[in-house]
Amino acid sequence: MPDNADSIVARRYRLSGRVQGLGVRPAIARLAARLSLAGHVSNDAAGVTVIVEGLRTSLERFDDHLLDSLPAVASVERLDRAPADVLGRTAFVVTEDAKGPSHGIRLAATVPQDRVLCDDCLRELFVPTDRRFRYPFTSCTVCGPRYSILAAMPYERRFTSMTAFPMCDACRSEHDDPADRRFHAQTICCPACGPRIWLEPTVRGPAWGDPLEGSPGNTAPEALAAAAAILKEGGIVALRGLGGYQLLCDATNDSAVARLRARKSRPTKPLAVMVDSLAAAERIGDVEPAERAALLDAANPIVLLRARDDARLSQQIHPGLRDVGVMLPTTPLHALLLRDAGRPLAATSGNSGGDPLTCDIAEAQECLGESVDAFLHHDRDIEHRVDDSVVRVIAGRRVTLRLARGLAPLPLPLAPWPFQGSTAVDPGVVALGGHQKSAIAVSNGRQAILGPHLGDLDSPATRRRFRENLGELTALLGCEPQFLVHDLHPDYFTTRFAAESPLPKLAVQHHHAHVVAAMSEHGWLDREVLGIAFDGTGYGTDGTVWGGEILRCTATGYRRAAHLRRFRLPGGERAIREPWRAAVALLAEADMLTTSAEFPHWSGIDPREAERIGAMCRESRPRFAGFTPETTSAGRLFDAAAALILDCTHADEEGRPAMLLESHCDGREPGRYPFDIEGGAVPTLDWSPMLREVTADRNRGEAAGRMAMRFHRGLADGVARLCERFPGLPVVLTGGVFQNRRLTELLAERLRAAGRIVGLPGVIPPNDGGLAAGQLAIALARIASGDEI
Repeated sequence: MPDNADSIVARRYRLSGRVQGLGVRPAIARLAARLSLAGHVSNDAAGVTVIVEGLRTSLERFDDHLLDSLPAVASVERLDRAPADVLGRTAFVVTEDAKGPSHGIRLAATVPQDRVLCDDCLRELFVPTDRRFRYPFTSCTVCGPRYSILAAMPYERRFTSMTAFPMCDACRSEHDDPADRRFHAQTICCPACGPRIWLEPTVRGPAWGDPLEGSPGNTAPEALAAAAAILKEGGIVALRGLGGYQLLCDATNDSAVARLRARKSRPTKPLAVMVDSLAAAERIGDVEPAERAALLDAANPIVLLRARDDARLSQQIHPGLRDVGVMLPTTPLHALLLRDAGRPLAATSGNSGGDPLTCDIAEAQECLGESVDAFLHHDRDIEHRVDDSVVRVIAGRRVTLRLARGLAPLPLPLAPWPFQGSTAVDPGVVALGGHQKSAIAVSNGRQAILGPHLGDLDSPATRRRFRENLGELTALLGCEPQFLVHDLHPDYFTTRFAAESPLPKLAVQHHHAHVVAAMSEHGWLDREVLGIAFDGTGYGTDGTVWGGEILRCTATGYRRAAHLRRFRLPGGERAIREPWRAAVALLAEADMLTTSAEFPHWSGIDPREAERIGAMCRESRPRFAGFTPETTSAGRLFDAAAALILDCTHADEEGRPAMLLESHCDGREPGRYPFDIEGGAVPTLDWSPMLREVTADRNRGEAAGRMAMRFHRGLADGVARLCERFPGLPVVLTGGVFQNRRLTELLAERLRAAGRIVGLPGVIPPNDGGLAAGQLAIALARIASGDEI
């Protein structure tokens, strides 16, 4: 072929990474059209494939501008170029992959995540002359459902639940028009051809009017007006959202919120608040630049904000806590309902008793029918149920507390493992996570992901959901599992699940997995780190319950470098719900309960029961060992401090005492309680000096806010001093305790002042929701290094 500017050439491009469901194909088609190039672009199992043909000079310009022309939200991890045959192509078109769905094919393309309603669609929603005026399912190339409606990859309308809604002529015209912002939008629809909503009340009464027909024949205006009326009158509406049902009520109405709590059996756990705008969010909480960015992010998470004193919310939204979870409308349906209701709405998952989020209409009516006053249904199927994500800004960094809608599935790094992309060794590995805040991680050898939050695996329904999600994720990625990875704890459901499988399996220590997940977050899988892993419970290799660990870690192994001083945990898991037990245990361990007069007096706690528990903790005979296991749990240390400082004796959820303690901190208090370091081969951080001062302050009637702040400062100081014994290593902070903003920022400040490199929590949850990411990385590292698994 002549090598001159006027020669006709053809070239193939392959783009891999986050390139599907974001408008990449339309952007490439527009670039090719501007340069008078012919060819086609398609989604496939590898990502996006482009073939362009035309003048050499035009093709070189295409090459120069390709990456710059893509939507800013796209992320190309790899771009391959190769010559292609010149076939005399005359037009450039967007096509579908002829191979069809990628079932059984190891997927390299990133699975697209659900995206919040964009500003353009939001504006269009309220323009009376627009043909999508007040249409609850308007979307475009950059917003709308993705993962939640995806049955198979690549991302094409025919592989989503939108296949049930053939485009009308008007939508088809927009879809095919390169000048239209819905050019090749796979979720395009309108009132004439798209999904519909309808209201189905569960009660009759003057506040709600006559029930509407329970069929899709009702108009959207009628359904929305009726739902808004119910909310204004203090009722509860179950709305079928993007990934499942949400329970909504008026967030300013004390009786409505109390009714929601009673019907869901959720006495104190905070509720999120949905508002219609950033300005409304700023009236509820303090919105710093990082929080503002999180609220406006396309993932649309619930963002924890410091509540304003003048926020007009029910006191029962976040009882006892300084922070309130706030989110903007996820979908056009949410935006319309918020506009019509004219008030912020409390929003919580549509489930009951710790069961999974409901997503099907029949399932919701059976499970939620007695808890709500009406259902706001729609007829677009949900392929993957997915809850709302929750994030918090800590030390200026966005930290995921619950990885779900908009953030999951989360791509995980495979590098630096040498087998990536090879044909000789490409194992399918599934990491099963832990027992609480369950989530699954999968590698098919070409990519790895962390799946969405599933919940605690206590109920049969959640365990069924775990099995379903395992099947969904492996099918979506074309992963044929060859190895399973699980926690060491013998009683976890995931451990028993693995034991029933004939596949080879690897048991990973809980806190090693936490630290390696944090290493993965920062790209430190190729080095040794000092991992501070503080949480509630993790099965230790010495037969005790770990939870206050300092580990020297690599991706393949660890050594326990230091830990919190041990104490007994009377009643085992019962102590999680009754934090006074942990306080008594610490006092007994520190020999501070020699007389009955030294026992704390708590309202509602029988002093004789407290004395009995204290005596059992002091007893060294093995007959109490099962009832009072030894632990180093930082989570239970916080529980004990909350019981002594705040008189917090009972908790309806794990972690609430620690949240209350953080919320009470008086940041003006400069003092700190002392923690000592006891030497030895494995040093320990001794909390007993702190305990003596807390008890003295309690007896003197010291202000709880000052005491809470002294506890946080003292613990951060003690951990920082302990880290000084292991110089030179980067430090990562992980485990559920580091969801605590106050502690994390205090400790990070101390470590950085000492010149240490610090890895803070980020998009991988530091709690057990990120455990599977660490398990997976450990297994892949061991496989890559040739270790047995």
